[in-house]
Amino acid sequence: MKLKHRLSLYSVAIFTVVILAFSVLIYFAYYAQMGEKENQSLESKSLLAAIYYLEQDELSLSEHTHVQNQLYKTISRRNIAVFDSLDRLHSGDMRSTEAITPAFLQQVRMAKIAFFATDDFFYNGIFYQDNQGDFVVITREPKGEFNAQMKSLFHILLAVFLVGLLFIFFFSQYLSYIAYQPIVRIIAQIRERDSRNFNEPLSLFKTYTEVEDLVKTYNHFVTRIAETFNVQKNFIDYVSHELRTPIAALLGTLEVTKSKPRTAEEYTHVIGQLQQYTTDLQETLDHMMLLSGAKTNFEFSSIRIDEVVWQVIENKILYHRAHIDVDIQVVDNALLCIQGNEKLLELAIGNIVENAIKYSDNQLVRIVFRQDVDHLVISVQDRGIGIPEKDLSNITQNFYRGQNTQHYQGKGVGLSMAQVIFTLHGIGLTLSSCTSGTTVLLHF
Repeated sequence: MKLKHRLSLYSVAIFTVVILAFSVLIYFAYYAQMGEKENQSLESKSLLAAIYYLEQDELSLSEHTHVQNQLYKTISRRNIAVFDSLDRLHSGDMRSTEAITPAFLQQVRMAKIAFFATDDFFYNGIFYQDNQGDFVVITREPKGEFNAQMKSLFHILLAVFLVGLLFIFFFSQYLSYIAYQPIVRIIAQIRERDSRNFNEPLSLFKTYTEVEDLVKTYNHFVTRIAETFNVQKNFIDYVSHELRTPIAALLGTLEVTKSKPRTAEEYTHVIGQLQQYTTDLQETLDHMMLLSGAKTNFEFSSIRIDEVVWQVIENKILYHRAHIDVDIQVVDNALLCIQGNEKLLELAIGNIVENAIKYSDNQLVRIVFRQDVDHLVISVQDRGIGIPEKDLSNITQNFYRGQNTQHYQGKGVGLSMAQVIFTLHGIGLTLSSCTSGTTVLLHF
């Protein structure tokens, strides 16, 4: 069952329960109120009847006539019965008194006033003490008009219930359609995705908070998948490019070596070359496995980024005798703790520092940690050859090298590899350069 139909059924079910409860409450409240009014009306009529029948000897003719006129205007004598203390009919023209039981007469004598109702009449009884004795005066009122009013009320409530049921059903269908539209648009956008545009974020307008959270979560999820796919794509590119060079060098060296007999010294030199090529190949494979996640599976944990940088600096000083100056200007040490993959970040930052050392001919490299409001920024500054302005926009692409790097060894993969890793960690990378050096900014 579709969600919008289920919402409609839920709305109808809730409306049915609520409207039935209120209808029953209204019906019985009105029934009780009208019954109370009938009882009050009969009580005054019973008192008037008692005065008319039992006080005749104490009233003047004009007073008795006035009481008689009032009585005849309000009630028929056929609905009046006066019983004496022995439960005998003393006065009144009520013909059928079977409904008036001795128990009710005794109840009136005890409580001074009592009421009851049958299917056809309301009955009221009052206890009246007179100089002639103690009497019970009973009056009744037909329930025909009362039953008609209650029947009309029942029909009105039933009509309101049925009309309201139809209204709430169609209205809930309309509301469900409106509420379901953002989800329909999400489904339509997802169906349009394929391998070429699957990473495009979903976009919705005029929606509500829950769907916005769903879209944000989906977009974040797709972004992470796209980053992973990008890493895998780069891995394939790197493997195809990086392995070709050392393998070609190995094959070429072997081919040249076997072309003619060699001296021991020449074989020793060739073996040294082959060992270097093999080491380069092993290092390339390690980097590729790191980047593909084969060794790390991209597991993120809490790490100290300054410790990662110090490890990079230690390696560069050990292998290149590099000159590196570090300035930590961060006051809030909590900014140095991030969620990331230590090996990947060490590889990426290592590539940045390696470039600074190589393209400055091993001059001083300055690394600065600074705090920008509540964010960490690390800058790597060198005094090297710089990056031409027209190359800055392409320098992070795979295998792209600046036009002024012909005299430096490199394959154009280090910076692009670093860019992928930084993107995976949500770290922004910006480059600025001039003829006297390059500055790399990492925004955490």
